[in-house]
Amino acid sequence: MGVTAYSVIISVLFYNLSLIVVFLLSRSGLIRAKYTSALLLLLTFLGAVRLLLPIDLNQAYVIRSYKVLPAVEDLLSKPLLGSLSLGRILLLIWAAGTVVFVLRDIVKLRRDRLVAEQFETAENEQVYRIAEEFGKDFALKISPNVDLPYVAGFFKSVIYLPDTELSDEQWRNIFRHETQHIHAHDEWKKLFFRAIRAIFWWNPLVRMSEADINLLIELQCDERVAGQGSLDEQERYLRTMMELMKHYAYGDAPVGASRMIGRDKEMKIRFEALLAPRTRERNLFRTVVPVVMASLFLASYLVIVQPAGFPSEEEIVAIQACDEAYDFSEEIRTGENQFILIENGEYKLYIDGQYAFSLDESMLLEPAFSNLPIIGGD
Repeated sequence: MGVTAYSVIISVLFYNLSLIVVFLLSRSGLIRAKYTSALLLLLTFLGAVRLLLPIDLNQAYVIRSYKVLPAVEDLLSKPLLGSLSLGRILLLIWAAGTVVFVLRDIVKLRRDRLVAEQFETAENEQVYRIAEEFGKDFALKISPNVDLPYVAGFFKSVIYLPDTELSDEQWRNIFRHETQHIHAHDEWKKLFFRAIRAIFWWNPLVRMSEADINLLIELQCDERVAGQGSLDEQERYLRTMMELMKHYAYGDAPVGASRMIGRDKEMKIRFEALLAPRTRERNLFRTVVPVVMASLFLASYLVIVQPAGFPSEEEIVAIQACDEAYDFSEEIRTGENQFILIENGEYKLYIDGQYAFSLDESMLLEPAFSNLPIIGGD
């Protein structure tokens, strides 16, 4: 088990594949409304985990690339600026971009916190009374500076509410929504995917998926709040959101914050999802798809793509010279001189106990290798 540049490449490809699937499915009103957002969010999360755990398993099947990967290796290893190769230059640019994005988010987090501390505070006994029904897992701030309800904070959640008049039922629906975000740790989910975006800032799919992920989180929250309730409860929940949409404008939220109300296009999608009928097909889909997703995730670790190639004439001459010089005896099995080791289905040549390069099966018949002992197979 280990980490190589090629296992990282596979992880990046797997994550991008998951983003493409989510991107396509999230634009299908049928899939999104009928089968809920939890599955799409799960797919995105598995892709991100695969991205952060780019390991090679010893039991994995090796796919050898004789042209593409060796050509990429040659291109990246060519020096451009003095001793700096193209690959190192690209890594430096990648790292610099990540630092810029991380610093930008840190500055924005600090700015959002300072702005929130300057909010005017309003008193509303009705809101305080209803807030007590939902426990003490959060702080509460009512302010005329807040346009729409939202929750923010990673270690201590704060629910920010506008200074307005609403019915008890509407305030309860607001608290149901915001406390669901807190219980599901949605702020940390958003921070996690924002970190992924900072790392892969150069990837347009990652940037495009940010809005989709935020929408999926809101859809999941709506499902937990009202999705399993009666039609009457769903209607009252929707009316609360419509009332907020009628009086307040949508603006940018702090980093990691979850707002109850979004833009018109987003709200239309959320309304369609809540009003979609529940069917037996939907329940079956929700059971089978996670199993398929998890299976694909695990299967992605069972395949490794690695470069392969043939030795140059100079290398063959050198090996033949070693072949004549060494006396193959019991020392070979102790790791000295030359031998071929079968590892992960690959023939690897070792000289004086050090790995030299991998051999193709056809090369085993060549004079330079045909007399070498093979360890680990027939």
